[in-house]
Amino acid sequence: MLVVLALSLAGCASAGFLDVQHEHIVSMPMHQFKEDCGTETHLYFNPDGPAFIQNVPGAGVDKFTPFKTVLKDGFLEVDCVKDYMYYRGDKFGDNKHDYKLGPVSDVSIVHYEAHVKKEDQVEMTQKVCFEFCRTVPNMGFFGVVNGRGCYCTPYFTAMESDSTQCDAVCEGENTLMCGGKSKSSIFAMHMCASTKADLSTRSGTAGGLKSSMDVKVKSAKALSIDMQNMGTKLQKTFGAVGDSSATGLMQDAKVFAGTLVHKAEDAGVVADKLGDLVKAANALSGFTKPATVTKAERIMEDIDATVASGEAVTDQLDDLKTLAMPSGSTSGAAKQYRQVMYFVDKEFDGDRVPTTCTGDKVGEPIFGLSQDECASACDANIHSCVGFQYFLDPSSSPITVVDSSPHSQMCFLFSKFSTGSYYTGCGKNRPAADATCFAKLSKFEGTTLKPNPSGKCPQCFKELTKADRCP
Repeated sequence: MLVVLALSLAGCASAGFLDVQHEHIVSMPMHQFKEDCGTETHLYFNPDGPAFIQNVPGAGVDKFTPFKTVLKDGFLEVDCVKDYMYYRGDKFGDNKHDYKLGPVSDVSIVHYEAHVKKEDQVEMTQKVCFEFCRTVPNMGFFGVVNGRGCYCTPYFTAMESDSTQCDAVCEGENTLMCGGKSKSSIFAMHMCASTKADLSTRSGTAGGLKSSMDVKVKSAKALSIDMQNMGTKLQKTFGAVGDSSATGLMQDAKVFAGTLVHKAEDAGVVADKLGDLVKAANALSGFTKPATVTKAERIMEDIDATVASGEAVTDQLDDLKTLAMPSGSTSGAAKQYRQVMYFVDKEFDGDRVPTTCTGDKVGEPIFGLSQDECASACDANIHSCVGFQYFLDPSSSPITVVDSSPHSQMCFLFSKFSTGSYYTGCGKNRPAADATCFAKLSKFEGTTLKPNPSGKCPQCFKELTKADRCP
């Protein structure tokens, strides 16, 4: 590609801080590397490089991380000048004592030798200098002096000089010129046309993930509130009748509800950050400007990191919600279970005798599932679950549970029973909360769960309290 340029260097490049002006029209080839756009740079940087440790606003001055992703796809030689920036714009390098940009701007050029690790430096060419400078934020140009001195600059401007030319061959490519003894070959860098599209793609990904996370956060928080409310209410109900087994389970439910809501809050923070990044991305314009490309790169890096965090915390939230509300079957799984009194004393095996139990737990408290679904969840833990405690609060109005579940329901899975109670005083009265302890028929058919003081019955309850009252 041939590009025709008309430059007024002092006016265009440096906002006119020198009076030297000259115009010329040239026809020059654009060196293009479009295939590099979006790839990662192969350079290894010296973290102790001078501009890396500064923290003052300005190109080449503020603390920065080099571009990892290539955002410039070409360069074009635009002039041969004694560049004021090379002699007076080096804030940290060999010429730092001559630094004098006055009130124009607090910026600095950045030298190749100061930032690329010594063992990774190669003989200088135009392309080598370009590949370095395209990694440095806010740099629109690069210059090469005396065949090997590569530097990046946000702008350039000519100063008075002698009649010498840019006639020093590049030390790594002797068919091309890389400045002269006092002058710089100046090259403009072209921004990748894909930067805007790349940012848009990442912004779309971030926006989609945020929307998904917002829904899951809202659902998880509502589920946590339901579980917390039911746990608090039934803890009070069973505490009033001295049932430590049931109150302990309700405390477990409240603790797990807290774990769930805290994870939802973590996810909410990440979702909000994604939203802020999408807004920042949408606000950018002018993608041919180095400053805009720098901002775009930083936003894309932040989006990539935040999306990764969002996906991780969403997976964790999904796992907790799955524990709280596992997918259950309504295929009659509860028919394979019996109330524990069936294996203790059949006289009290019936709907009018509420039962509570606790023991060695399997998994976390489960909310919003029916008896059938709780039985199915127990079946899913085929090698560990032998029964479950089921609660139903018919007076509640849950915020969000499974649509087919009209009341708050909660169950706890066990691999072994230890203590429990059965209430014989309800008669025809309905208890404040339905409570039933179920045991798997296939595990205990032909055996007993009746407490055995001798300890010779490993599956039996350690303690089972008969209570002549109604919870």
